[in-house]
Amino acid sequence: MNIENYQIQNLDVAIADLNEIARIGYWVFSVKTNEYRLDKVTYEILQLPYGVDLNKKETTSYCMNEDKWIFIKELINNEVKQKTSFNHEIELEVQNGTPIWVQLIGKCNYNEGECIKVSGMIQDITARKTSENQLIEKNELLNFQENKAGIGHWKWNSKTNLVTCSKNISRIIGVPYGSVVTVDHLINSVHPEDIEFVRNHLYDSVTSETFDTFFHRFQLEDGSERIIQVLGEPFFDEYSQFKGFICSSQDITTIKQFEKELLEKNQLFKVAQQRAKFGYWQWEVKNDIVTCSENMSRLLRVEENTEFPISTLIKDVPPQDIAHVRASLDKIVKKKYFDSFSHRVMIDDEIIYVKVQGKVITDSEGEIVNILGVSQDITDQKLIENELISNNQLLAFAEQISKIGHWQWDFSTNIVKWSTNLYRIFEINENQKIDFETYFSFVHPDDQEKVTAKINALTENKNLEGVVHRIVLKNGKIKTVELLATVNLDRSANIVEMLGTLQDVSEQRAEQMKFKALLESAPNATLILGKDNIIQMINIQAERLFGYTSKELVGQSIDLLIPSRFDERRAPLREAFFANPKIKTYNIGDDLYMLDKQHIEIPVEVTLGPLQLEGDFLLSVVIRDVTAEKNYQRKILNSKEELEILTEELTTQNQQLADFTQITSHNLRAPVSNLNSLVDIYKMMGNEQERSELFSKFETVISHLTLTLNTLIEALSTKSNTSIERGDVIFNDVLTKTKEIFTAEITRTKAVIKSDFSKASSISYHKIYLESIFQNLIGNSLKYRSKERIPQIEVTSEMVNGKVNLSFRDNGLGIDLKKHGHKIFGLNKVFHNHPEAKGIGLFMTKTQIEAMGGTISISSKVNEGTTFSIQFI
Repeated sequence: MNIENYQIQNLDVAIADLNEIARIGYWVFSVKTNEYRLDKVTYEILQLPYGVDLNKKETTSYCMNEDKWIFIKELINNEVKQKTSFNHEIELEVQNGTPIWVQLIGKCNYNEGECIKVSGMIQDITARKTSENQLIEKNELLNFQENKAGIGHWKWNSKTNLVTCSKNISRIIGVPYGSVVTVDHLINSVHPEDIEFVRNHLYDSVTSETFDTFFHRFQLEDGSERIIQVLGEPFFDEYSQFKGFICSSQDITTIKQFEKELLEKNQLFKVAQQRAKFGYWQWEVKNDIVTCSENMSRLLRVEENTEFPISTLIKDVPPQDIAHVRASLDKIVKKKYFDSFSHRVMIDDEIIYVKVQGKVITDSEGEIVNILGVSQDITDQKLIENELISNNQLLAFAEQISKIGHWQWDFSTNIVKWSTNLYRIFEINENQKIDFETYFSFVHPDDQEKVTAKINALTENKNLEGVVHRIVLKNGKIKTVELLATVNLDRSANIVEMLGTLQDVSEQRAEQMKFKALLESAPNATLILGKDNIIQMINIQAERLFGYTSKELVGQSIDLLIPSRFDERRAPLREAFFANPKIKTYNIGDDLYMLDKQHIEIPVEVTLGPLQLEGDFLLSVVIRDVTAEKNYQRKILNSKEELEILTEELTTQNQQLADFTQITSHNLRAPVSNLNSLVDIYKMMGNEQERSELFSKFETVISHLTLTLNTLIEALSTKSNTSIERGDVIFNDVLTKTKEIFTAEITRTKAVIKSDFSKASSISYHKIYLESIFQNLIGNSLKYRSKERIPQIEVTSEMVNGKVNLSFRDNGLGIDLKKHGHKIFGLNKVFHNHPEAKGIGLFMTKTQIEAMGGTISISSKVNEGTTFSIQFI
């Protein structure tokens, strides 16, 4: 063997060894003989016995999927016919049932244009195919997970500015999977308001070769928006040169919405803590570390998000409660169970009641991990509870005083409950078991039918009218009681509960009998009416006056006895009485007549009075026959006509004294009224010291009254003198006297009277006239003050062109001058609805001023006040 042949032979051996390692076999198919020749590796790949003839039928037992073998034979036959080659990857199932993948390659060999054989190779590619399939499965799983999680990844080559995308990203941006796109195409669907930010962020990342996580909005085709989080890492080539970024984009809209909802819920929880006045805390018992909520930190006055010992949590507990609180906490730790407890805390010198609830958290071994607690301010609730206890005590006391008891009957359990006072009314032991039959056993035998009918009516109609009946106690004592009841219904309108009250009205019944006897003894006709004007009771005098029997009138309206012409005038009087019920004789503005049974009109005088009987508001109508009085009136009228003639004769004589009489009566009215007010105040004062101090004011007012009377008497004696005496009068003295006269009114109204007489302190004037002017004008300011503000009165003087001017200003009701200006100083003219208004004061003031040669003017605005200006000469 020469060296060349030896080298070729060695090369063939080496190739065969490599093929065996790579699992590559060779085969040949003879077209002429239709026989297959396989090498050893091929037999091993196909797991066939070495040397077996593939054309023999017995070889079929080695072929687990015969259809695939038929497919291979058809490939070879087609190649022979079409003179083509083939390269296929085929999955086969070998003898032991194991699937394998092979790559089958074949090519025709020709002799003078005719295919004489087909040779080829076969390679076991099972390992590669398995890896490929696993990779496909992983990619599909990744795509599925990305789609579910709203995640997609993309790789950006910054050198080429091209991006390859995952399947999910490709779907979202609308490009075929595996396509390469530009960055601008990738961010094309970013929200218009965010697109510039995204572009700048990406190119800044290229500059820095680092990638910071960022967020942007993404706009879908339907116009909806999603929030996207983008993360990235740079990648480099084998020379450590920066090439671009591998990024992932995740739809975190749901997360952001959850974060927003969580934030809102946290804010609501904080508000709830503040509104409900509670805070929560967590105690790590082992290390004695407590942390608490923001609201709890505020209540404890500790810094937020800090840790502190349990002693800080209870630092505001008052000394009398601290032992109870510590014992409660020790009990919770010992039992490993949270029993709620209450205590007080002292914050800013104010006692606050706190209720503590919670839960003990333990590990798998039953050891305490921590204790969760909620402390709530229940001060308001505690106050309500205390008030409820107090009200219940008052109710029990009120029931005892009014002899009322309440009861409750549960239809589902047939349990009946009585209040304490109800036991007292029936005079039985409070521990005695009660049911409905217990109550019914006390009902008087003669009243049992009536009570049964009322209860049955309540059950049927769901409404009970009060029933008055008798009960017989165990000791034989008889009481009269009034039973009231109502019911509670379920959704089906079935009675679930009956509850009501029972009152011992024995005394009221006795009083009613006394009232009936009193009514019969009354000297005048009397009717008792309900609020609907129905006659409920009459006395014998009414029967005699109207000719009706009691049976004929009871149940009838009083309209039967009154002529219809009085209807319109009666209505407002009736409403006024019920608005302010009190005993009063009513004047209907004309003679009132009533009708007897024969329809004869009887002149009467009617007195109305309120009456409370058996819990009802009634009207007592007392009717007095005034027929005899009418006759006397006619005689008096005749005498009156005779007197009028005499009066006319005296009028002329009295006219000369008229003005003086008006001055006298008007000037005396204020001090007398003031004196009466002081008497009223004196009666209301409770101790002698206050009365003694007030008595000095009596002396002052009486002194002024005496002085006024003496002055008027003196003036009367000189009435015939036509000249008017003048003298120096000091304004401040006159004002002081006026204020003393009106002491009671000033005190009662808290009026403030200011003066300024610095520019003109006195005047030569008639003293009585000037005092009358001050009393009239200041009296009017007090009389016609505004109820909405404290009276403010200012009196000032000044000199104008050498003459004294005087001004009186107040903040009272004011006068509508457009309406009343032309008659402001007229006699008997009043401009406000005031019981003391006479219409004399301003007339007399103007007369006095003009008698002395002066003038008076007025300026006023309604609800702002009035100013009177006087010019003296």
